Amino acid sequence: MTSHFNDDHFAKRVLERISDEKLTPRPRWEFVFKNYVFWGLGAVAIALGAFAFSAMLFEIENVDWRLALVTHGSFLAFFLDAAPFLWVGALALFIALGYVNVRRTNHGYRYSLALIAAGAVLTSLTFGAALYATGWGGLIEETVGAYAPFHRPILTEERSWWLAPGKGLLGGHIVSAAPDVASFVLRDFNGALWNVDGSDLRMPDMAAVARGGLVRIVGVPTTATSTVFHACFVLSWEFHGDFQRAPSPLPVAAIASTSERSPFVARSEVCKGIRPYQQLRALDEAGF
Repeated sequence: MTSHFNDDHFAKRVLERISDEKLTPRPRWEFVFKNYVFWGLGAVAIALGAFAFSAMLFEIENVDWRLALVTHGSFLAFFLDAAPFLWVGALALFIALGYVNVRRTNHGYRYSLALIAAGAVLTSLTFGAALYATGWGGLIEETVGAYAPFHRPILTEERSWWLAPGKGLLGGHIVSAAPDVASFVLRDFNGALWNVDGSDLRMPDMAAVARGGLVRIVGVPTTATSTVFHACFVLSWEFHGDFQRAPSPLPVAAIASTSERSPFVARSEVCKGIRPYQQLRALDEAGF
């Protein structure tokens, strides 16, 4: 009897509150719409995570970690310049947003934290890898990354490393080359022309010059006013995961099979003063 009285009393209080506060039931479509909105926001966040991951892959793939001590004084300095901090942070943020929005959907509470988090991560990584494989990673990294604060697209960053002839580093496009690649002309990333002495080059380096295109040169440091550069190593520069890059150019020179420069002959004493000489020579002999 007491229980029935309490139930009636509670029901009466609820009705009085509804009347006093003029509460009205919400239509079903509002709940359905809210559910779709959270699913949509979750999907958008995970998709943005995929874009961030594709850009991160592009940055990692297009930084040659083997040359860390060539362009930088230490591996730590190289890591701080080359690591994709922007895209790692963006990936983590978008995955977190995706998780939060999926969790707030109609049945999201039924799924465990681990399941939703793992699903968001795997979805972003899978679609991000597919975007990178089809060339979108480079487009995202260079277009979106160009406007991000405290970030410079990795290809722009790398070019700055190889515009340091005073440190013995030079990069650019091969314009022309002598038949025996004893000398060639290079246009650097600022548009300046360099007459490059290739007398110290060996077969792998000569082949890189003959193929033409974009190259990186390690050589003897020059003065600020010089336009002549003595090359010791020439490294081809290839891109991965970017459909914007033009195909490899036609060879600019043909290396004579009777070349007297044996790949086993040591370079001159001038080149042996370059650091890290032994590491560069090992990469050269391995067909870098």
